[in-house]
Amino acid sequence: MAGMASRRPNPPLIHLIVAILVVLAPALLAVAWFQRVPDPPVNVIDPTPVIEAATAAGFPAAGPQNLPDGWVCTRARWTPQGKAGVGGTPAAGNTFALGYLSPAQMYLAVDQRDAAAEPFVADVTRSGVADGTSTVVGRAWQRYLSADGRTRALVWRDGEAVTIVSGDLGYEALEAFAGTLAFGA
Repeated sequence: MAGMASRRPNPPLIHLIVAILVVLAPALLAVAWFQRVPDPPVNVIDPTPVIEAATAAGFPAAGPQNLPDGWVCTRARWTPQGKAGVGGTPAAGNTFALGYLSPAQMYLAVDQRDAAAEPFVADVTRSGVADGTSTVVGRAWQRYLSADGRTRALVWRDGEAVTIVSGDLGYEALEAFAGTLAFGA
């Protein structure tokens, strides 16, 4: 029997199952753990003090009125001309900005400036190109579409002052939001 290889019996089925579980269990736990990415909390703010500060300075701040339930303000900023704005650079004009999150979790913004309108429009519209017009509450708004086709904006000019409503939505949604704006001061 010296030339015969020794035969080992096949392992019982239970041993195979345990071995598979030992290998798969940590992998399944890792997949489950990394798929539990929670939604980031929404930073809800009250825009009233910012709107009041802008209107007290004589700026016609545009704030939405009578939005349906579920809309929340997530950004409100008033930067007087020459003061440090976003990125620390001095604001080229009095600058007002509001941002809202809709109940469907879509972001819409209102941005205003009373000087240096062209660079401001280019920045806010993401170098958008003219894409027609919309009439909202008797005002003619110029439509803009970003180069990648993602962001749309409505731009209303009053002399050197400009108001921009923008978001990654259709023009109809932007028009509806622009229709809620009440201009202060």
